[in-house]
Amino acid sequence: MTNRDPEFRHQLGKFRLDSSLAPHTSAQSPLLNNSLPPPTHLPSHVSSPSHRSKRVSTACDFCRKRKKKCDFRYPNCSACTRAGVRCTIPPPGPQVASASVPRDQLETLQNRVRWLEEVVRKKTGIPVADRPTGSPLDGEGDPDWWYQMPSMLMSRSNSMRPLGGTPASNSPASASGVGTDLPNVGEIFRDHLEHRRPSVARPTITSTKTAPRVLRLASLEEAEQVASRYFDSMGYQYPFLHRSDFFPPLRRIYAGETPTTEFHYTYHITIAIALLIGSSDGTQAMEFYRVSQETLPLALQNEDLAAVKALLSMALYTLFATTGPSVWHVLGTALRLATSLGLHKARPAASVIEEEMTKRAFWSLYNLDRLIASTLCRPLGIVDEDISVSLPREFNDDWTEAPGTSVMTIPVQVVRLRRIFSRIYRYLYNNQPPPPTNEVVVTLSHFRQELDDWRRNAPVYPPALLYSTSYYDYLYATTLLLMYRPSPRNPTPDAASIVSCGDASIQVIRSYWDSYSVGKLKWIWLTLSQTYFAGITILWCLNHDFLAVRDGLPPAWQPDDQTMRRAIQAVVVLLEEFGKRRPGVERLAETFRQQSTMIFSHLAYQQEQLGQQNPPQPPPPPPVSQQPHVLVAPPVPLAPVLDDVLLVNDSGNIPVMDPHLAQQLLYSYDWFQEEMATFYTL
Repeated sequence: MTNRDPEFRHQLGKFRLDSSLAPHTSAQSPLLNNSLPPPTHLPSHVSSPSHRSKRVSTACDFCRKRKKKCDFRYPNCSACTRAGVRCTIPPPGPQVASASVPRDQLETLQNRVRWLEEVVRKKTGIPVADRPTGSPLDGEGDPDWWYQMPSMLMSRSNSMRPLGGTPASNSPASASGVGTDLPNVGEIFRDHLEHRRPSVARPTITSTKTAPRVLRLASLEEAEQVASRYFDSMGYQYPFLHRSDFFPPLRRIYAGETPTTEFHYTYHITIAIALLIGSSDGTQAMEFYRVSQETLPLALQNEDLAAVKALLSMALYTLFATTGPSVWHVLGTALRLATSLGLHKARPAASVIEEEMTKRAFWSLYNLDRLIASTLCRPLGIVDEDISVSLPREFNDDWTEAPGTSVMTIPVQVVRLRRIFSRIYRYLYNNQPPPPTNEVVVTLSHFRQELDDWRRNAPVYPPALLYSTSYYDYLYATTLLLMYRPSPRNPTPDAASIVSCGDASIQVIRSYWDSYSVGKLKWIWLTLSQTYFAGITILWCLNHDFLAVRDGLPPAWQPDDQTMRRAIQAVVVLLEEFGKRRPGVERLAETFRQQSTMIFSHLAYQQEQLGQQNPPQPPPPPPVSQQPHVLVAPPVPLAPVLDDVLLVNDSGNIPVMDPHLAQQLLYSYDWFQEEMATFYTL
């Protein structure tokens, strides 16, 4: 801003108007009107000021005292500059004789007000620049404003865009200011959560005319089968709903009764999640989800355990669907509510059942928070040091305790792993300087010992054999990947880390392939993310082997060639299948296919060169009597892409590959996360 700025001259000139004209001039400037107190009324015995126009001073304090003409330069006039004094002007109002305002201070205040108005707009989506001071804002004075959070978040689904696209400018999310730049919901609603209103009874449905819609499947048998699918999968991971409490009101619904307001939301959102598990068609699930939203405000009416469970169900739905609110922001709201209720602290309860259901809800939230945060490389919602509540006890559905052999055995074991997982994530993935290499090696060895002990001591639960064996193996392998892959505090893993990454990646891919082979793969963004990352980790390990052999060193990772190639081919197949169900993933599959082909071409060319230099001598075959009997497993259908990998031609040229390709694929997955987060409303 210069002395020729007409806006500044206009604003500055207002400070020289007589105090009797302050109300009139303030009306012309909302900024000054908002920052100054209203004029005080004079007592009746005091005569009112004359309405005769008074001469307005156009000089600064220094020039006015010297009775000289001021040239009004900014920030100091010429006279003040020559005298070496600060150029000040009198403020409006009756305090003219006692205080003065530096000219540059006005500009500073104006800029700061603009900055604060922009912060408010970005944080809340409410434009306040044109609103008079003291005017009510949206939600102010409405005690139920906090419960509009899910509706605000769901408006983001209208602005969804395909990968690489841009949201529509006229979408509801853009208009309301609630979109991809939504801030931490815990900060926005902190006061509402920390100053909770007393819980009130949720309304009872007394008339069929006012009752919300109820959707039913074709029969009770189908409904029980679909609901059992939920409890037999998600129930073993997030047991915040009790199976025995769910099925009796479910049967009453199919007997023609109207569900209570408490169960209406739970029934519809649970059926919606179950319909999406393993299904590529989400039309019917979407209908159940939409009906559940009709009673969502009632489910969130009180700040209580029921509201936490409602938000947890909504978060699980968004894991499977590409519509609905952001799972990241829903988890933030749920965690804020849970900590406000004190669910993370040990506290007395009225009964054992109430205490255990509270623990199950909190640890389900904890488990989901760790999973989403690590997958998206985002901060954890709550640190372990703030948690003092114990793990749930291993009760059966009939509330008989059976450690190691109950339906809660698997969830408790998963939470134990997540606590180790959490410490690994916090140690390796932060912005602190990398520690010395020997410290990293020792710390990782301690973590590895904990993980190995966890896997060895994990009990097998025969009624859910898959979850207590294969699921444990999968969780163990994904934790190893988190620990050994390049990270901010361990950017250059050693040879042992490379071997662990390669073996763990093959295990992760095998787990997904086994589920795919029997038609039980969950086509969700977490599956896509883990499959893709396991695939590029194998490429990263192979690239390290290529560089080691090129430098005359033995390769660090020496996997079974057929097993490794089948894992790469399985990734290609799964990515292609995802592309059929989720628009935009086909580009990801094509990129992975090209990069894997290039790396295999490098390895093939390298082996050919080494073979010409040192032709291998085949070992003599063992006697017939000593040859072991080999059982040949049935072949797994694989993609034909890598079976005829691109090899060098007669000229000796090999495909051009960035020497840091694998490192970039492993380090720089921000683009993948951001695009997937946009498309899947994460």
